[in-house]
Amino acid sequence: MYHIIVNKMAGNGKGLRMWKETEKFLVKRSVTYHVSFTEYAGHAGKLIENIDENLIHAVVVVGGDGTIHEVVNKLVHKSVALGIVPAGSGNDLARSLRVPFDVEGALSRILKGSYQLIDVPKAGKEHFISIAGLGFDGKVAEVTNRSKSKRLLNKLGLGGLSYVLNIFRVLFTYQPSDISVAVDGRLHEFEDVWLIAVANLPFYGGGIMICPDACGNDGALDICVVSGIGRWELLFVFPLAFKGKHIKHRNVTMLRGAVIKVSPNSAMVMQCDGEVVQSGTTVFSVEEKALKIF
Repeated sequence: MYHIIVNKMAGNGKGLRMWKETEKFLVKRSVTYHVSFTEYAGHAGKLIENIDENLIHAVVVVGGDGTIHEVVNKLVHKSVALGIVPAGSGNDLARSLRVPFDVEGALSRILKGSYQLIDVPKAGKEHFISIAGLGFDGKVAEVTNRSKSKRLLNKLGLGGLSYVLNIFRVLFTYQPSDISVAVDGRLHEFEDVWLIAVANLPFYGGGIMICPDACGNDGALDICVVSGIGRWELLFVFPLAFKGKHIKHRNVTMLRGAVIKVSPNSAMVMQCDGEVVQSGTTVFSVEEKALKIF
């Protein structure tokens, strides 16, 4: 049986529309399922907290990356697989895994039953699936999640642009920090750091390919550090990240490792899969092939 988790408010109501399409598809195909609807932040995780692995074949999320993030934290090392019907504003996990953005395509992929095992990173005790970002992008995620522009753009079907717009809002007030980054025990020191992205998969922010070579089953995390760059030059570099071409810029450093310790000299906002979490000195690690995903 499939347990469907629906965030009706994902994409400012897109979740509800896609659930109605999902329901029609499942009924037409005579698929056995149970559906639960989220009512508040954190509810998706609670809905599957005591999931019966003998009864449930897969949890299918009709929602965005935030809802998926909650579910992933409950499915690590379980026999239950994760399926995705992308209904958020960014849908970066679906983009990274090439999950179709239409209901029929996404569900057909799930019903084929062929899953892959992917790595699940941890930021401290918090699992994430795609990317954790500290600094500038963490602050942008924080501002985006509470912005009116996100809700408006979602209504227009342009939800991914909300992150881009808020980059400009944060750009002229953000203050870079000095940071130490230890990668598998090797220490790297950076001054005037704008952001550090620790990636299991390539995309975040609604299509920004911040770590283009990140692979979800290689047992390692890719790290992108942007440091020592002026605000106006950062504006030039930013568009390059949509194609992953920023990595050749002199102020961008790419690293890779299995255990990463990030130690900022001042407070930094951190996001995991777009959800703002507590930060400070943080150790990132990888639990290899810990999640089944369609």
